[in-house]
Amino acid sequence: MRIILKIAGGYGYYDEITFLKGFSIITIVLMHYLQNGSFPGLINTAFSIGGTGVHIFFFCSGFGLYISYMEKPLGFTEFIKNRLLKIYIPYIIIVGISALLPYMYEGNRLKAFLSHLFLYKMFIPEYEISFGVQFWYISTLFQFYLAFILLVKVKDRLGNPKAFLAIGMIVSIMWWIISAQTGIDEERIWGSFFLQYIWEFVLGMVVAEHLKKGNEIKVDKLALAIISVLGIGIAGTTKMIGGVLTAFNDVFAMFGYGALALFVYSLGIGYVNRLVMFSSMISYELYLIHILVYNTVRCFINSWFLTAVISLLVSFILALT
Repeated sequence: MRIILKIAGGYGYYDEITFLKGFSIITIVLMHYLQNGSFPGLINTAFSIGGTGVHIFFFCSGFGLYISYMEKPLGFTEFIKNRLLKIYIPYIIIVGISALLPYMYEGNRLKAFLSHLFLYKMFIPEYEISFGVQFWYISTLFQFYLAFILLVKVKDRLGNPKAFLAIGMIVSIMWWIISAQTGIDEERIWGSFFLQYIWEFVLGMVVAEHLKKGNEIKVDKLALAIISVLGIGIAGTTKMIGGVLTAFNDVFAMFGYGALALFVYSLGIGYVNRLVMFSSMISYELYLIHILVYNTVRCFINSWFLTAVISLLVSFILALT
């Protein structure tokens, strides 16, 4: 008898999506901390799989924003205002604190801070990851915010979720090919441009509509395990080999990683699921502060292991405040 993971539709909140977010933030934080340890190159490459969680973040962003929009449609101005209050202000507070600390950035901290404050860092490679390697994601996220209402209108005009998803996939594929052929994907501002991930964001919107209308999703747990192994395996292999296949790496990474997360959730291990779900509630806060905390703790402790452990504990405590 096959064991099925079933996601029932018709709601505005889903444990499975919450788990995906929590699983993603935990692996992203661990990746950033573990990659600072003294491990062989192959193991460090394996740790980088944790960074695949950002793909899930984009999927969950599309899902969450569209669920909210279906419940309460907003115009562009009101939508952006809402995002600024919820996302931009905490982000600028953390960047402002980081700008006061000399060990957080070696260049001109005032210029770097202004690039964050006025959001033009997404156009200047020098500033894109200033004050924290994770901050590239914020630029991409705001690009999606600017495009969200337009995407909603395109989706409504098409009236066909499959066609909408197909267009999102085609746009991303075209961007992958162009950026790989021109070499601009080596530059962070282009390698993390929102068109790179628009298929994931659009997929989130389509899944949100599917579930919100009362439909359910059933997935075979064995299928999840197989997709996880194949997806992560292919993504890791193509990354090590390099070449043209890496342009399409995100598809394998996203589905492999997502399948792994859902498989872990389906095991129903109580304390694991509770920890991950709890982490999801503070995922954005953890994402913002974990590099600041790590770099600060490292100033006082020489041991990499102790630095990682203490940073993890402090990050969780601060994210709760």
